[in-house]
Amino acid sequence: MPDLELGDIRKLRAEAIGLLSNQAQDLSSFLNTQNRLTYRRLPQQSSRSGDVKVTTSCSCLMSLTLSKQLHRVYEGDEDEAARRAFERIFGASWRSSGLGLNNAFSTVLVLRTFGLLVQADILRPDFAHSKARRYTPLGKATLQDIAAWLSGDITRFRINKYPPSAALVYWFVDAIDRGRIRLGPLAWERLSAFAKDEFNHQRSLVVAQHEALMDPIAMAMAACLCARIGKIADVSRSPRVSACLQLLPSVVELEHAIKVFFDQQGRSGIWPKYFPLFHYPKAGSNFCFTFETLEAVLGEFGRSPSQILTTPPILHKLASALNWCVANRLKYSAKGIIYNGWNSGGELESLHDGKPESWATAVVHMFLSEFDHVLTTSMQFALLRHYKATAPVLDPDPWARMLDMDVHLQGSTARTTVKKVLERSILASAGRYRRFPGESIKGPVSALLFGPPGTSKTRISQAVAAKLGWPLLLLDPSHFLSNGIENIYSRASEIFRDLQDLSGVVVLFDEMDALVRTRDGTRIDLTGQFLTTSMLPKLAALHDQGSLVFLFATNYQEGFDPAIKRPGRFDVLLCVGPPPLREKLRGIDRFLPEDTPPLKIIEARRKLKSVCQTLGKSDREILDLLTFKEMENFLRSLSPFDTPVLKSILQVTPAVFAKRLTQFSQYITLRATPSEADRSDQSKENTYERYKNDQKESRLQ
Repeated sequence: MPDLELGDIRKLRAEAIGLLSNQAQDLSSFLNTQNRLTYRRLPQQSSRSGDVKVTTSCSCLMSLTLSKQLHRVYEGDEDEAARRAFERIFGASWRSSGLGLNNAFSTVLVLRTFGLLVQADILRPDFAHSKARRYTPLGKATLQDIAAWLSGDITRFRINKYPPSAALVYWFVDAIDRGRIRLGPLAWERLSAFAKDEFNHQRSLVVAQHEALMDPIAMAMAACLCARIGKIADVSRSPRVSACLQLLPSVVELEHAIKVFFDQQGRSGIWPKYFPLFHYPKAGSNFCFTFETLEAVLGEFGRSPSQILTTPPILHKLASALNWCVANRLKYSAKGIIYNGWNSGGELESLHDGKPESWATAVVHMFLSEFDHVLTTSMQFALLRHYKATAPVLDPDPWARMLDMDVHLQGSTARTTVKKVLERSILASAGRYRRFPGESIKGPVSALLFGPPGTSKTRISQAVAAKLGWPLLLLDPSHFLSNGIENIYSRASEIFRDLQDLSGVVVLFDEMDALVRTRDGTRIDLTGQFLTTSMLPKLAALHDQGSLVFLFATNYQEGFDPAIKRPGRFDVLLCVGPPPLREKLRGIDRFLPEDTPPLKIIEARRKLKSVCQTLGKSDREILDLLTFKEMENFLRSLSPFDTPVLKSILQVTPAVFAKRLTQFSQYITLRATPSEADRSDQSKENTYERYKNDQKESRLQ
């Protein structure tokens, strides 16, 4: 089977997004016209103000919440509308097509809807133990009470004479996890034991190809159940809950089962019906719909480190399921309203008439939403590998250890620093970002870092990425020129198209000075001018998308085209100078070997402070102006080449220190007073004067 190229994945994602874009319109046509909050199952069903179709309404509400499309269905305050819809569901009679009152199926769907609404910050978790309703056999009970009762005995997930199913228990566990409902260790042990037994049983039948009894759908749902319990146990603070990991199958076994599950896919793109979950007295058997299973599989295994679902064989299988969605989308007209969507095939009459079902339509859209996420992840993985991005590692240490630099913001008299500005702007907004298709960072996403060479602009970008736990992607002029100067325009379009497919990444445009110089016809050639024209709208589009953080690092911002510094391209303009002497002394360990003992670091800091106090004002100004690398080289120059830097610091005398500093200052980037050589060379720019001018440009846009 051939590999899927990036273009193929983009095409698949475009098809999935194309269908998903219809979600709000598809489901809003099924709204109960009396309350405009809950939903009908079929087009011909009438709307009555007090009639709440519980399971149908739960499916639609879950689908819109998962895809973050509530605002496109409910006018005004969509969160408040969703809360009122759930309150109607919570207070309604929990029945479904003749199933008994408070049956496990209806109960679990209500719980899962609650969980999704909590995860979306629409409902508060305390709703679970603050609101009560009549629930047989508990009397008056909260969702917390109901969840504890259900998990107290696995047989309580039975529906009529049908035994508990992995699908129902998976939805229950998913609800508990998303809704932050607490269960005791004993309940988790019961759930884990059931999950293990059900998985082993179903997997053995499928692997053995037992035609009479095997059920790949049940096996896949059992694998999802085991995977979710495993994730919960892995982060639990309870030793007994953590110990449940020992009861569960290994990740290798679960992923093998998922591969076997896809091997059983029908040629049409969906799976044959095997055994029903239960029987509706009024509507017949209820099977686990293919897209209910795929939504669970994509949700549990689409984010796994192994990237099992982004392998070409399984992506081809998922593409077949997507093709089924395209080929079997129904359109039906009733009373002047057009209904679009899908039918699960559970009720032959509505399927024969070509009527879409609201709940099946909702489930397909949940699959499409999760598939969009998997495809986005697949593209991101391929692009990060292509651009040789550094792997994401959540590590606040590089940010904490990075030497800080003073900065003066326009319109403010208070002294601040580069780190404080980035923390309050970009890190604050990006740190709250939940990577999800269609989501965007709410706040600043970009910064222009300018200042003298060697002032750690690249190091700042690395520290920002480590602080966020995001990958870092470095771009320099060579990327834009990789296909030759004559193709620089098309190459820029390719690069920015790739960037718009990324999410939760820090991008650094480094050493880009030559590509963004002013368009005055004299300081830039035609190619650079052409690229500048190309980059402006692309930077604005990347900024507006808000799916990543991008930083521009340059040594010479005064030569930039003024248009590139306008709001809408960069949220923050920061002049990055050298760290002041006090900051260099605070972080003196950065200039010493990594294995330097803490007491020796303290001793070195004290010695340097003592020596610096003997210096005159001009010498201390020179130390303030040393960049990180220059400070490192200066400390190494205090004694012969083969002497360890720590020993050099501890042995240096004030006189030798001052003499070395005078000699070294002739070669540093910034000087408070230009040297004779600088004065005599009129063509040489005074970087110190440029730096002082740059300091006035720092601002929040």
